[in-house]
Amino acid sequence: MRNISLSLFLVTGFLLVGCGAGISDRTTAVKRAIETREYDVDIKTLMNASVGAFQDLGYTIDVLNSDYGLITGSRTQGTQTVKVDTGPDSIIEGIGAILFGFEGRSDDILITPLKLSATITIKEISSNPLISSLRVNFESGGKKYSDLFFRSFFAAIDQSIFLDTSIED
Repeated sequence: MRNISLSLFLVTGFLLVGCGAGISDRTTAVKRAIETREYDVDIKTLMNASVGAFQDLGYTIDVLNSDYGLITGSRTQGTQTVKVDTGPDSIIEGIGAILFGFEGRSDDILITPLKLSATITIKEISSNPLISSLRVNFESGGKKYSDLFFRSFFAAIDQSIFLDTSIED
């Protein structure tokens, strides 16, 4: 009976570990799917459209490497407030903080601009038919981006491709 219980425990443990691995893989796959779109244009057209979309959205291009299909951009948006704990200025304030819960000075707040950064990677998937892939990552101090945010960004890319190809024709 003891061996059956041990076997059941081990099988259950393996199943839980296996299920856990599937969840994390799925999360990465879903994240990649949200961040990636395919276009039936060449890499150069997609690079130009991406630069245009970044600029339309107020980003400054920091890195542009067409050999690797890499574009990074950044912009400042609003501010972020961070409370800085510098500790007590004196022994008396330290004792007051311990005994009475004083939090120290009220001027220990740091306000800094919130810097948003984004990276685009572009690669050719197929030459016949011509298909290129664009993946974008955004970062801004732990802020999460919604599906709607990514759809809006890719709408800006679509518009930029349309404008760039309309001008060429």
